Formats: sequence, C-alpha cells, structure tokens
Amino acid sequence: MKPIKIKLNKKIRNPYSIFIERNSYGQILRFLKKEFPQSVCVIITDETVKKLYGEKLRALLKKDGRKVFLFSIPDGELSKNQKNKTILEEKMLKLRIDRQAVIISLGGGVVGDLAGFIAATYMRGIPYIQVPTTLLAMVDSSIGGKTGIDTPQGKNLIGAFWPPRAIFIDLKCIRSLSQKQFINGLVEALKMFITSDLKSFDYLEKNINKLLNREAQAVKNVVKSAIRIKAGIVERDEREDGERMILNFGHTIGHTLEKLSQYKMLHGYAVALGIIIESSLSVDASKLREQDYLRIKNLLVGKMRIDLKQLRAYSAKEILNCAKNDKKTKNGKLRYVLLKKIGEVHNKKNIFARHIEDTAVVRVLNKIKLADNI
Repeated sequence: MKPIKIKLNKKIRNPYSIFIERNSYGQILRFLKKEFPQSVCVIITDETVKKLYGEKLRALLKKDGRKVFLFSIPDGELSKNQKNKTILEEKMLKLRIDRQAVIISLGGGVVGDLAGFIAATYMRGIPYIQVPTTLLAMVDSSIGGKTGIDTPQGKNLIGAFWPPRAIFIDLKCIRSLSQKQFINGLVEALKMFITSDLKSFDYLEKNINKLLNREAQAVKNVVKSAIRIKAGIVERDEREDGERMILNFGHTIGHTLEKLSQYKMLHGYAVALGIIIESSLSVDASKLREQDYLRIKNLLVGKMRIDLKQLRAYSAKEILNCAKNDKKTKNGKLRYVLLKKIGEVHNKKNIFARHIEDTAVVRVLNKIKLADNI
C-alpha cells in the first residue's frame, strides 16, 4: 500500500507527517536514518505490545546499527502516572541517554501520552515519534501533540503540548486487537464524524457491519477520514484555544466515568456514554433534533453494543462532583460541547464549549435512565 502522507501546517512549531501503510518498519528505519542518523533509540511500550511488536522493532534497529533501549510498563490506564514517568526517566538518566536520543512510543494511548510527556520534559525536551498500535491511538491520541499523565484528581491533568516528529500507522496492528479494543477506537472515529463530517458519519453508519467484521477497505476508509479531520483541526488550533475543543465532545462525562470506574471502563466506552449524554443535552438545550440524537444513540447502543446499564453504578451527583476536575471547567463551571446537527457543533463567537446548569445534566441523566429502564 502506498503511504499516505499528511503534512501538518507550518503554524505548528514542528510540522510532522503521518504515514499510513502496512508493514511500517521499513519506513521507520528510513525516517530515522534520514532525520536522526546517530541517535540512540529509546522504545517505550507496554508489556503486551513488547511481546507483539517491541522485541522485533528493537532487533531491526540493532541490526541497522543502532544503540537501542526497550522499556515497558504494565498494561492499562493505571500505568499512566507520575511514578512510572519517574521510573523511566531515572533509567534513562542512569544509562546516560543524552539530548540527541529519540524516543519511540510504541503502543496505545496510554503509552503515547506517557512517552510523549517524558519526551517533553527529559533534558528539557527531546524528539519522539509515535507508532500507535491500537485503533484509538491511530485515529486520535497519537495526533496533535497532547501528552500527559493521570492523577488521583482526574485524567490528563498534568502534561504538555509536545508534537511528535512523525507518526507511523501500521494497519496490520488492528488484527491483534480484541473486538472490545477495536470498538474502543471506533468510538473516537465516530466522535470526529459526529462533530465534523456528516458524510463520514453516513459512511460509518452504512458500513458498520463491515467495520465490526474488520473488512480491510472499510477500516482503511474510516481511519483515513478520521485522521484527516483531526489533522485539519490541529493545524488550525494546535493548543486548544478554540476549534480543537470540539474533539472533547463526550469527554466531560466520559473522563468522569473512566475515573469513577477506577479506569476499569475503557476510554472509548466511557466516551460513548458521554456522547449519548451530551447529545441528549444538545436536544435538551434545543440545539439538536431528536431524530439526530436517536441516530447517534442507535448506532452506539444498537450496533456497537454500548451498555447504558453501566450508568446504573453512578448517581448524577457523583458524576457531577467528579466532573468538576475536568480541564474544560472554567471559573468552577462545567462546560460541554453541544451539537447543532450531525457533522456540526454549536459554535458562538468561536466558543465551542458552553456551561450547562447541573440541573439540566441531572434531568438528562434521569431521562436516559428512565427511557431505557435501567
């Protein structure tokens, strides 16, 4: 497959390209040889990906004459913390890895966020590349330079904007994902279509069975569309001063549900519930038609099997109290991204997230629970 190269706008401090292909190792080696010919490589991954892809990548880099170190963390969101960041940094310091080194983030969103944050702070900043191995990381978290860690107070509350030097997306990695992990990523692609592209939403809706069966062409089309949408938004608003806020649709509630579940609920599944709730909030605020809300809900619940019964575990009060730590909170008030229609968010004077009274959120949560008898 011929690589697809997406060049981000020169307004980004370090413009970078996104390569989409199968069997990307050769492309990674060529890129490193050109851009970092003498650099030590530090691969950061998790235990599962280390076995699947990490050891092979290390061997190829060593065969290419590189000095390579391979570090891994336990799987899962709970590993994205200050403790693991410090452990990895101290290992690098003891090995006297210098500022000329390049970090290779190999894994999903947890690895990408943690490795990127280490790159942003180690020796006051060193280069890194993203090699996402999950669908979620491919279509969303690897793109845009957001890095960070979780704290007891909430998700991604400490971090930095630090763009990678390149992103290498190997579609064959999708074959190794469980169906749950596949849906976990598909939700993030759907989120981008709901907020930015009706045509892509229509395609996903029409081809959902092909996607769930992982038919190669359908998956490739969705991945390409999602990446182009996110890359375009990041080009126009790298540091989330305006339009990039729309990528948080579903996340005010989603991040809250993740934290309340102690990260047992996968990110995409939590965001899916957030999308349903925040779409309903859009209807409640007279911004979105009920028919559009039902299309979104039916796709998530009817086809992708998102279980609304998970909301039973948490009261509206618990959800709202936990959400107060969300990064989008302004002057102590929670803000939400609302839909105008499928493919377009509500935007007034370049403000893409607005405050909704807690009473409205409680009303919508109770309405969803009653409507679905949960």
